[in-house]
This record gives sequence, C-alpha cells and structure tokens, in this order.
Amino acid sequence: MSETPAILIVDDQPKLLRLVVELMTRLGFPEVDGVSDTVEALERMRARKYALVICDLDLEPTDGLTLLREIRADNALMNTPFILTEATFDFEDVNLAHLAGADAFLLKPFDIPLLKTKLKQVLNRRPRRRETPMPMESTLSQDFPLLGKL
Repeated sequence: MSETPAILIVDDQPKLLRLVVELMTRLGFPEVDGVSDTVEALERMRARKYALVICDLDLEPTDGLTLLREIRADNALMNTPFILTEATFDFEDVNLAHLAGADAFLLKPFDIPLLKTKLKQVLNRRPRRRETPMPMESTLSQDFPLLGKL
C-alpha cells in the first residue's frame, strides 16, 4: 500500500466508475478505490482515510447528497474533501450541494482542465474545524506530482 492517501470514487454505473478510476490514476493518484453505493462508501471511509471523495449525485438507494451530509456530520470524516458529480445541470442540486458542504460540483463528462483545477482547489482548501492549527503550506503537491504545483 502506498503512503499517499487514496481517493474514493462512488458511482453506480460500472462503466463510468471504471473510467473515473482510470482517469484519476492517470492524473497521478496512485491508489483509487471505486464503489457503487453510498453504504459501501461510508463503510470504506470509516475503515480508511481518504484524501478525496468523488461521488455521483444520482445514486440508489441513497443519493450522493445524503452521503455528503453523513460525512459532514461525522467529526472523524467531516474534513474529507468531497466533489459531487452529475450528468445534467440543475441549479437546485448545485445549491443543495453547496449548502450540504460539497467542495465542488462537476458535470459529467468531465472537462479535464476544469477537473484538474477543481482538484487543486479542493485538495488545498482549509479544514472546516480543527483542534490543532493546520500548517500554512500544503504538502499535497508532493503527494500528487502530476497535478503540478497545488
């Protein structure tokens, strides 16, 4: 297992899940886990620390927004960067995602330059709450060198 934290992809469409896992691997993330539902995603997150979660909004039986709310309510998981994705733009969905604490919202299929920009922003954001001060400089650019300077 690599020392670099893994990222978690959540999508209920097997082909899209495989494509996003492959894309993230090509972007320099050495460990990418993929799951097809929010229950398994939450179980994995409670068992392992993830550097990032990319989750489809339209999932069954519970959607990506519900997973996001559960993560933000859990003190151990609340600072995990979270990107919601959707195939169609709906302003209400974007607003709900923002209110629930999503770090970014992306439309599928991904525009690669926009995805890279969002990844840099999300991976360098400040934590929501923290017991100890956070270092001023991020080390994530060292962890994911193919993204360039974060």
